Amino acid sequence: MTETTEYHVASFIAQVDVSKEDAVRKSIEATPGAEIHASNDTGKIVFTIEADNQRIIGNYADQIKDQSGIFTLAPVYHQYLEE
Repeated sequence: MTETTEYHVASFIAQVDVSKEDAVRKSIEATPGAEIHASNDTGKIVFTIEADNQRIIGNYADQIKDQSGIFTLAPVYHQYLEE
C-alpha cells in the first residue's frame, strides 16, 4: 500500500477589534503553518494556514476565531493536493 502525502492550504479574512489587533496578529503568527499576507487600518487581516490535512487547519481556525478581539473569521479558499 502506498501512502499519499496531502497538502492543504486555506485562506481566511478576519475582522478584528483594532485595539486588540497586535495580540491577534501575534496569535496568528504563532500558529504553525500560518502566515499573514495583508491587513488594513480598519481591522481586516488576510492570512493562510498550511497543513497536512484539513482537520488541522480547522482546529487552528477554531482556536484563532475563539480568541478575544476577533469579530468574524471567514474562510475564503481551500486547496488540497496529493503528492
